[in-house]
Amino acid sequence: MIKILVDRAKPTSEDIKKNQNFDLILNKVSASETKKIIPWYFGVVGLASFLLAILTILL
Repeated sequence: MIKILVDRAKPTSEDIKKNQNFDLILNKVSASETKKIIPWYFGVVGLASFLLAILTILL
């Protein structure tokens, strides 16, 4: 059973600002995601471009 709070106390501006740390979140995402995606992306795109160039020259 899910408990629903109808008359819950609204958070203050200080409570909201305390939990808003967007710089930390962006630093974690950019550090972890870019290291994983870039080598695979450029490897696949580079290979496809190379094969397309070879096929264009041969045909």
